[in-house]
Amino acid sequence: MVNAGKPGRPRAGEERLSRRAILEAALRIVDAEGIEAMTMRRLASTLGVNPMSIYHHLPNKAAVFAGLAELVFAQLESAPSDDSVSWKEELIGAAGAYRAALRAHPNLALQILSDTSAVSDVVVVTVEPFYRALDRAGAEPRQIFEAVNTLIDFIHGFSLGEASVRAETFDLAPDLLSRISNLPPGKAPTLVRVVTELGAEGLHYDFDSGFVTGISVVVGGIEARFGL
Repeated sequence: MVNAGKPGRPRAGEERLSRRAILEAALRIVDAEGIEAMTMRRLASTLGVNPMSIYHHLPNKAAVFAGLAELVFAQLESAPSDDSVSWKEELIGAAGAYRAALRAHPNLALQILSDTSAVSDVVVVTVEPFYRALDRAGAEPRQIFEAVNTLIDFIHGFSLGEASVRAETFDLAPDLLSRISNLPPGKAPTLVRVVTELGAEGLHYDFDSGFVTGISVVVGGIEARFGL
């Protein structure tokens, strides 16, 4: 007979517990309250189970966070190839999907991007669409490797800034205009002219527009650099 009270053994009603259910509950906690709120005790309380029962599925907190990255990125790996679009469109689409996965869970994004060792296995498979698009373009293996690393670095850097702001737009105007007005005459004349011409309305940074511009510049640079 199983001793239901023995530490680590599922109690009555805990048979429904699964790795997926645990990770989904953990993701809800992280999304709502942040990384710090996600403790094993809090997770067990949310699930209504003995904390020890979680360890049957995930051995520690690090495994939970690695699992969360897997949960968030899982759909990227299985994205089907679409030969009806150009390789550039496929590459830009893959970049947008990668960014969207991070953007949907900003609290988790900060954890993932600051501790990539915990999600290395996940990242390995999620870059398949990037590799596939560049292979279609005729890039050589070394070119594909370097180009994908550059793309991922851009997306990660962009996503960190986006996650820290937590808004769709970022208003650069007040501080930048004030700094420009205090510059000595003749200092940074091009900067002064451009910022002045844009004015307060033109200095609102939109993350969606900024990402489209940024990724297009990077992809265009890859095309030109490798003659694709």
